[in-house]
Amino acid sequence: MFKHILIPTDGSPLAQIAIDQGFALAREAGAKVTVVTVSEPFHVIASDVEDIAAIAEEEFHRCEEAEHLLRDTQAHAAAMGLDCEALLARAGRPDEAIIEIADKSGCDLIAMASHRHRRFVELLLGSVTAKVLKNSKIPVLVYRQ
Repeated sequence: MFKHILIPTDGSPLAQIAIDQGFALAREAGAKVTVVTVSEPFHVIASDVEDIAAIAEEEFHRCEEAEHLLRDTQAHAAAMGLDCEALLARAGRPDEAIIEIADKSGCDLIAMASHRHRRFVELLLGSVTAKVLKNSKIPVLVYRQ
């Protein structure tokens, strides 16, 4: 059975289902859990000081929200008696960050949500879940709506 489960979250209701189900699996298996949220940096060109300040403030608030989400998730895990580490990753590509964290943390399963996108959009842009499924060397358990 699994010993260390990585659960990525974006704070969405579907990601919460993956957290709840992943936590239940971890409790059943006696596994450790690592929860991660990936904050993608803004890539904006700003020429004026006010624009730069506004972008920095928005970035600060996004990080605060992510940290709050992780604290709440970690408290939920503790209430279930789980050993849980919570990480905020700042990366340009969430799929790469998820795989790298799973590898560096010694995870043996990634449990994540998949939003139902229209097939055309997924073919055009790809989804984080699809990229993790394609590139991960460890098993990926996908929770869908």
